[in-house]
Amino acid sequence: MDKIVLKDFEVTACHGVNPSEKVTPQRFLISVTVYADICAAADFDDLDLTVSYSAVKKEVKNFAENNCFDLIETLAVRLARLLLRKFDLAQGVKVTVKKPDAPMSGKFEYAAVETELKWHRIYLSLGSNLGDANGYLDFAVKSLQDHPAFKNVRESSRIESAPYGGVADRIFSNSVVEADSYLSPEELLRAVNAIESKAGRVRDIRWGNRTLDIDILLYDDIVYDRNGLSIPHYDMLNREFVLKPLAELAPYKIHPLSGKRAAELLDELERKFNA
Repeated sequence: MDKIVLKDFEVTACHGVNPSEKVTPQRFLISVTVYADICAAADFDDLDLTVSYSAVKKEVKNFAENNCFDLIETLAVRLARLLLRKFDLAQGVKVTVKKPDAPMSGKFEYAAVETELKWHRIYLSLGSNLGDANGYLDFAVKSLQDHPAFKNVRESSRIESAPYGGVADRIFSNSVVEADSYLSPEELLRAVNAIESKAGRVRDIRWGNRTLDIDILLYDDIVYDRNGLSIPHYDMLNREFVLKPLAELAPYKIHPLSGKRAAELLDELERKFNA
């Protein structure tokens, strides 16, 4: 992956947990690596087809000098998020914040933190069977579109499906959403759970009726199983109301465990139902 690099840009700002650090500016050295495809810019010699390191520098200076955080961790992560959102061509970003004059004893060159973020392609399943079901799905899509950690949000067509799991007793409205997000898998889970809660989701009966259900189906091509979160979704291959809208949005998307495309998985499931 091509890189645009700004190394050890010096800013003077107030970041630190000590009271004196809130009022007395200190030196910080900030390095930024932006991952982007620069081939088109090189072919046409066009600044608009790349990420300007001058523009990156201005963003770094403005953000560092006009905020005051206890932790340089906060400075690094929030700056990385800002840069990733600011520059459309950025596929990922790495930020290093060095504090050469950190107030601690001993001989050292600097204290530092480093963070790296990138856009991940995710697929979410949406479902609702209480109240205005389509209104709840509208709310979910709008919430994702308005959330700073998501971009390129696309929703499939919506379909109706019979209750799944033997508990719910009302018809569901379902769809699948494709988006890019810089959140980690567990951050993503917290984000979609928060959207569900705002829609009045109550988790009292497993498989029960619900205002809004958001399941994480796929996250890049990873296989993830930790703290109760499984990706790919453990039961998605048995759900036509998931595979049908997924195959509409991304027919060639490969399920990382089966190695099969979404369209193939849908075809297999439909053949099984019709057998």
